[in-house]
Amino acid sequence: MTQPHAHELLEIARQTLLEQVLPALPGELRYPTLMIANAMAIAARENRLDAAVSLQEQARLAALIDAPAPSLQEARRQLARAIRQGRHDAPYSTLALVETLRRVTLDRLAISNPKAVR
Repeated sequence: MTQPHAHELLEIARQTLLEQVLPALPGELRYPTLMIANAMAIAARENRLDAAVSLQEQARLAALIDAPAPSLQEARRQLARAIRQGRHDAPYSTLALVETLRRVTLDRLAISNPKAVR
């Protein structure tokens, strides 16, 4: 038998909270409990998806800066520097930049607020 992943544990705990604990709570505790359940859902998605989304972002940014980056943070720094230097001011380059940043944003939004990308 394999150990459950962290995201699976969070999903089980969230479901238990919503189905068994929430109905037994007084009304004034419903909203904070729902906020906790929402935070658990975000944490579960982040645990499940963040590594893949981060690798995709790093690859997309590396293509924009036309150089491999040793880390996502470094790719972000290099892209910010390139933008400040005006290297993405040409129309084609601007379109590629906007499309890349749009895709990165949608991928991150799928973790933090998936309803927003529907």
